[in-house]
Amino acid sequence: MRWTVMKRTLNQTAFTLIELLIVVAIIGILAAIAVPNFLNAQIRAKVAKAESELKSISTALEAYRLDNNIYPPWLDASGVQKNPVNRRLIPLTTPVSYIGAVPQDPFLYGGYGQRMNEEQNAAYVTYDYTDAWSRINFGKLTILPAQARCAEYKVTSAGPDYENTWGNTVTYMPSNGLSSFGDLIRLGARASSWPCDDALVGL
Repeated sequence: MRWTVMKRTLNQTAFTLIELLIVVAIIGILAAIAVPNFLNAQIRAKVAKAESELKSISTALEAYRLDNNIYPPWLDASGVQKNPVNRRLIPLTTPVSYIGAVPQDPFLYGGYGQRMNEEQNAAYVTYDYTDAWSRINFGKLTILPAQARCAEYKVTSAGPDYENTWGNTVTYMPSNGLSSFGDLIRLGARASSWPCDDALVGL
């Protein structure tokens, strides 16, 4: 008699196969909703981090210029671009610390100091610092504020597409999609040391 009662109690408390399938289905639905939201939140956090660090780099560049009357050179003594790219911002850290350390672009990957070949999506691990003119191609891919042509410098993050667009500068716009094509760009002040075609750029 006691065994029959215990068996009946176990049968009443156990899940049926249908109930288990329903639970698994609910978990799957919740995961399908939660995972994309989590990934989107990660992208938004990285965008905010990149924008904040670009602003910090820009502030450091301006402070450097106040002390030295020039911005840190992004070319070496022979006129060739300094590579890997992270070397270009090192003057901001020593001997005077205008910024604590050269930050890494959250949208790039690879070991620190490693320069990846240009066939890969990401070409370096830090933000790209260069003069604006050399990185702007006024072609069909260029979607950049007109004043970029007259800027002293440009600091760039690869953006959520993890691809630096090199000469074809496309500005990242979240309205085009959170992971849409384009770079996060911070422009320097208007240049005064070389001609600027105001009529062309509409300034």
